[in-house]
Amino acid sequence: MTLTLPLPEDRVREARIFEITGVDLCGPLFLRDGAKSWIVLFTCAVFRAVHLDLVISLSTENFILDLRRFISRRGRPSTIYSDNGTNLVGTSNELKNIDWKKLKDHGSLKRINWKLNPPSSPWWGGFWGRLIGMLKIILRRILGKARLTYEELYTIV
Repeated sequence: MTLTLPLPEDRVREARIFEITGVDLCGPLFLRDGAKSWIVLFTCAVFRAVHLDLVISLSTENFILDLRRFISRRGRPSTIYSDNGTNLVGTSNELKNIDWKKLKDHGSLKRINWKLNPPSSPWWGGFWGRLIGMLKIILRRILGKARLTYEELYTIV
């Protein structure tokens, strides 16, 4: 007999696209000039939509800028799931330091609830982890051993 557990509420409830989001980074990818870049993968937990972006650093500051670009294109998520990468934890901590009540009083911003996987629990990120694996396979087939410029790689992504 197989025991099946129900999916978490965030995975099955009615939501707008990217309202519940998982995020992870893939890379590094080496550019023609020897620099490194990483692909940021955002995926909707409900609809499985994917948004890809390219960053040149794993710093928290760069990730926050990328998160801002994502929000401007796709809308503000209410919940973000991620692993415990230092840049992702740093972003989560930065968001905790924001005075959300003050922002909400002056606009329509709502707090982003950031949920980190438990340490040493990679299976918790299954709904975005599988997409990272697929992305790596596709990139190997498209790029092979080619080294592209940042703009060329950004175009492919």
